[in-house]
Amino acid sequence: MLNFLYKVILGDVTNLCYRNCLDYFHEGASVLDVGIGNGLMLERNHELIRQKNLSITGLDVNERYIEHTRGLIRRYGLQDLMRVHYCSVEGFQPPQGEEYDFVLFSMSFMLLPRQEQVLDRVKQWLGPRGEIVFFQTMFRDKSRLINWIKPNLKYITSVDFGEAVYEDDFFRLLSRNGLAVSRDRILKRNWLRAQYRMIAASQGAAG
Repeated sequence: MLNFLYKVILGDVTNLCYRNCLDYFHEGASVLDVGIGNGLMLERNHELIRQKNLSITGLDVNERYIEHTRGLIRRYGLQDLMRVHYCSVEGFQPPQGEEYDFVLFSMSFMLLPRQEQVLDRVKQWLGPRGEIVFFQTMFRDKSRLINWIKPNLKYITSVDFGEAVYEDDFFRLLSRNGLAVSRDRILKRNWLRAQYRMIAASQGAAG
């Protein structure tokens, strides 16, 4: 039932996220996916992952999601390209010497209570020219209504959408943590006047 609700509520957004992010990753890239969810994206993207020879490590704090993802990895024969862990990003430690070309937060960054500490942590795992890629819902103008609606959607849908993320606050957060934006794409707008954005940032001379 949980996976069914996930698919109904987040299916289109998940497809939008991974279609654009996987296309952005270069061939042979090593990716850490923080908050991989239930692996729904594999249904449409397993061939692309294989064609681009991507090496994906997925993390999630929902054990049922991880078990579902492992089943899909076996179904599509991606065992050599993908591994997943029932683990938080705060508790994860990459194997010694392993670096990632991309750390992906696929609609998960806004759910993290200690965002700056997480950024400090994952920056250490990036390889040369590595990037952190965020896919998330973002708002430009602050709204009390949005501030109330966004966190309370979980009581209606059973899916936690986190707090509202505002453009200015988000870019200030990146700048404070020494991250410079290298790509910012608006992929879609929704009924709440929110923007689905894909933002890539790397360590540089930010702000």
